[in-house]
Formats: sequence, C-alpha cells, structure tokens
Amino acid sequence: MDSTVDRYGTVSELFAALASPVRAAAVHRLTEHGRTVTELADELGVSQPLMSQHLRVLRSARVVAATRTGRTTTYTLLDDHVAHVFLDAYRHTEESHDEHHD
Repeated sequence: MDSTVDRYGTVSELFAALASPVRAAAVHRLTEHGRTVTELADELGVSQPLMSQHLRVLRSARVVAATRTGRTTTYTLLDDHVAHVFLDAYRHTEESHDEHHD
C-alpha cells in the first residue's frame, strides 16, 4: 500500500470505533461531561458488561480516557477534537435526516 494511504489508518480506526450506535451514543453523552460505566449503561439501556466492552474499544481507539478515583472510574473524551468530529458528523446526519423527511 502507498505510504500516503498508510497515514489514514488511524483516521479509519477512529471512524470504526464510532461505527457502533452504542459507542456513538456514549460518545455523544460524553461530549456533555464525564460519566461512569453505570451511568452510561443506565442512560443507554444496555448492560454494564456490554458498556464496558464498548468503552474498551473507544479507549483502544484513543477516543476516551478513564480516570480512576477510589473504586469509581469516570470516562471522558480524550480531547475536544473528538467532540468536534463527532458533533459535526451528528449535526450533518440530523440535517440530512430532516431534509429527507420534510
């Protein structure tokens, strides 16, 4: 593969990590403020083990960071760039959805 294309591997990994509706919803919630696994699982209506698996994928893709305080781990977005990328994509899909349903 051309080395120019190789540079896009990490970008592809970011979008792959966001490709799951559960992970996308979690990232959307995390644009507001940090949350625990329990909070995200409750808000999204999924089990804690499933939410933990999704958070593991997001951590591996460097989308979220985990901060442990005592027995509590709080997840936050790694940086503002992730929030901007996600929110821009979300707004784009919402606008496209609205245009097609008018």
